[in-house]
Amino acid sequence: MDAAVLLVGHVRAITQQAQAAGPVGNPEAQPGAILGDLMRTHGESFPALTAALASAARSEGQDQAWEFGLQRILDGLAALIDERAR
Repeated sequence: MDAAVLLVGHVRAITQQAQAAGPVGNPEAQPGAILGDLMRTHGESFPALTAALASAARSEGQDQAWEFGLQRILDGLAALIDERAR
């Protein structure tokens, strides 16, 4: 049941981002804009995040949060299943 709740949470988060971005918007636009504002003020404290945001900007924002998050969740669940099978 916990695995199902985890997956539903990921779907819900991505859906909420897409709804906030509007009908033609990029679901990553709003969180990206918020992070961009924060990084302009505090970026020197987070060099790895600053580099990641710069990389995303160079790739024209082709963020793959849905696929990336789903893949990490499934990888984690596979590891848990393997661990419990031993």
